[in-house]
Amino acid sequence: MQSQVSFSVVISTYNRAHLVSRAIKSVLSQGYSNLEIIVVDDASSDDTAEIIRENFPKIRYIRQESNQGPGPARDRGIREASNQWVVILDDDDELLPKALLKVEESMCLQGLLTTSRIFPVIQFAHSNGSIPDQFKILTIEDYFRGDVLGDFVPVINRMHYISCGFTYPRVRIGGEHMLWWKIAKQYGIPTWNIVITKVHEDAPIRLTSPQNQISRAAEYARLQETTLEEFGVELLSKYPKLYYVKLLGAATYYLLAREKTKARKYLKKAWQFRPTTNAGLLWLLSYMPELIVHKLFVLYRRKGGV
Repeated sequence: MQSQVSFSVVISTYNRAHLVSRAIKSVLSQGYSNLEIIVVDDASSDDTAEIIRENFPKIRYIRQESNQGPGPARDRGIREASNQWVVILDDDDELLPKALLKVEESMCLQGLLTTSRIFPVIQFAHSNGSIPDQFKILTIEDYFRGDVLGDFVPVINRMHYISCGFTYPRVRIGGEHMLWWKIAKQYGIPTWNIVITKVHEDAPIRLTSPQNQISRAAEYARLQETTLEEFGVELLSKYPKLYYVKLLGAATYYLLAREKTKARKYLKKAWQFRPTTNAGLLWLLSYMPELIVHKLFVLYRRKGGV
């Protein structure tokens, strides 16, 4: 089909040779003209390179010299892209049929190809994502209120994103929200409640699994800490409930990471801000054996806790 928009699809991957092929095939099956596919391999130690070169010789394959995490890999792909609009696709997910056509049609209907107002990023829903409206230009308040549920697929306006100096956070887990909060605060993010990707759960290691969160608890704790450093003042003044959740989050993950002194520092802040049963229970847990703390965390997550 003849298209009005040129897309580059960037897929960052690390040791998921058995999954990334599915993501690539989902892009190739779009039947979309003006399309570039870039796979950024974050220094995999499996046979990712061989599989891609043998089965997908026409796509662009870029290998990072060292493993740096998904953020730098995605930014590398954005910098290397040839087209104006860059779709960021996870290696364990897949584009649904006609996804790129839906993106193009939505952009045209909202006049984003001709408007004088330029946005660094627009986004569409993953199969687990939703907003209350069919379309909305999201502000940071929409995120803080919890109106943005699940995950969304970013479509980067490449030159504007780069010229504004935006980059993915240099954390290895779940730091994307800080980038979207910054962009939403400064520019707003046009967002459609249109699902264009399917989220799979067949990766051997899921970031949201309790076992992974325990094994990487120090990274999760630092993520909560970084969020508080960058947005704590604004959260405290406008959304104190979310501020309190971040305090307890930092304390919980530091407990799981066996850093009880740091955990108690955040528990003291939480207790001084709002003395609650949750803060009190976490304080008691800070004096219990690590095995008990880990088992209670897994039980809590299995019962639906977040």
